[in-house]
Amino acid sequence: METNVLRSEVLAEETHSGRLLSLIILPALIGPAISVIYFPTAPARYALGAVAVIGLGALAMAWSGFQYRFLQHGVEIRTLGFHLRSIPKQAIVSYSIEPWAFARGYGIRGIGSTRAYVWGNRVVHIKTTSGEVFLGHNDPEQIIRDLDRVTGFVTRG
Repeated sequence: METNVLRSEVLAEETHSGRLLSLIILPALIGPAISVIYFPTAPARYALGAVAVIGLGALAMAWSGFQYRFLQHGVEIRTLGFHLRSIPKQAIVSYSIEPWAFARGYGIRGIGSTRAYVWGNRVVHIKTTSGEVFLGHNDPEQIIRDLDRVTGFVTRG
C-alpha cells in the first residue's frame, strides 16, 4: 500500500500513547546505568548497551504511541514513522469495544493472525477476514465513530 496518501483520503487520525508507561520505563534504565558506574566491567557495559537500546526504543515507542489513520479505503497503523499494518475496509467484518487485561501486556502483542497495538486497558476489537486486530485508545468510542466513517457501518444510534 502506498504510504504517501493524499490528504483528501484521510477521514480521521488518532494517536494512542502510553506516556504514563514511559515514565515507568525510564527508571528501569537508570538502575543498570548506576550498576555500571559502581562495577565498570566490559560485560556490564555491553549489557548496559543492550538494555539501553531496547529500553530507549520502548520508551520512544510508548511516548509517541500508535498513530491510526482512518482512510477512505481502510485503516493504517504506524509508530515512530514506521508503517505497521494496513486493514483494507473490505476486510473489516465487525468491531466492538472491549476491556484489555493488564496480564495480556502492552505494546505490540499477538501471534499468528491476531495483533494488538495497546498502551491501556480499553481496546476496539476489529474482526477481519484474515484475523483480529485490537486498537488501544483512551476514547474507544471515537475509534468506533472513525471506523463507522471508513466502513459505512452504523454501530451506534
